[in-house]
Amino acid sequence: MRKSLISAAVAASLISSAALAATQTADGSIKALNIAKHQMTLSDGKSFELPAAWKGTGFKVGDKVTVTYEAQNGKMMVSAVTHAS
Repeated sequence: MRKSLISAAVAASLISSAALAATQTADGSIKALNIAKHQMTLSDGKSFELPAAWKGTGFKVGDKVTVTYEAQNGKMMVSAVTHAS
């Protein structure tokens, strides 16, 4: 019985960790964009880490965007940025 409870607790912990790493989106206007440092900040103050290969072509401060990201090691790691419609 005790092993079952411990196994259930471990499983619940793993599931909640996976849920935290789930892909999320954020909408807003670009407040700051630093391609060299791979960082983007939206008007609401959320800061994102951009992939090294991301060039930012077609994006500038003030653009309304949708950012797709995952939380990893306390940072919001971007997988996609698109213009919001």
